[in-house]
Order: sequence, then structure tokens, then C-alpha cells
Amino acid sequence: MTGSSISSYFVGVSGRLTMSLIAFSIVFIVIVGLMLVMMGMKHVCSAIDNMGKPKPAATAQPSPAPAAPAAPAPAAPAAAVSADDDELLAVISAAIMAACGSTARVVAFSPVKAPAPTAWKNVGRLQNTEGC
Repeated sequence: MTGSSISSYFVGVSGRLTMSLIAFSIVFIVIVGLMLVMMGMKHVCSAIDNMGKPKPAATAQPSPAPAAPAAPAPAAPAAAVSADDDELLAVISAAIMAACGSTARVVAFSPVKAPAPTAWKNVGRLQNTEGC
């Protein structure tokens, strides 16, 4: 060996291009590796999630009923809204009890209407979205 170092290979325009090619190749190899790791983790996580679920048994499809005139939909949505309201009230009550203790009690709730927009609010929103 004559005492030349590795830096002598990266001198001049061809050396710069070689160094750039090596650097970009390393970056893209790392990015592809990370992408493969994320795709593998997606499959591993879905396999873990499906491990606890029982596989559905194949059931016979019921034969289609003869076509009948369209009947009006039942009034079930009103009951569903009431059930949702009760569930929401229970969740709000539980959150308040967790924060304030068991002495707090929620007896009713209603949605709060947003205050009417003013010129000052509109200017503030514009400045925040425009980055002024």
C-alpha cells in the first residue's frame, strides 16, 4: 500500500457523484426497510387481534322472501336516540364522578349552542389560518 486513504477516491466531480449516490442509496434502503417493518407489524397486529376472535361458522343462507310492497320503517330510531342519551348521560356522570368524587351528581344535560360569530372572532380565525 502506498499510503493513500479512502478520501482520495472522493475527490473531484466523480468523487462527489459517487458519494452522493452512496448517501442516497443508504437513505432509500433505510426507508424501504422501515416500510417493510411497518407492513410486517400491521400483519402481526392483525394476527394478534384475530387470535382471540372465534371463527364464524358457515351458516346456510336463508332463501329470499317473495317481494312484497315496501312497508314504512318502524319507529325504532326514537328508541335508539333515547338509549344513546341514557348511555351518554352515564358516561358524563362517570367522568364527573371520577374527577370530583362520588358526591357529584348529574341530573340532566343538554347541548350548548355555540355563541354567535362576531367580527373579532372571524378576524382571529383568519389570522390563525393564514399564519399572519
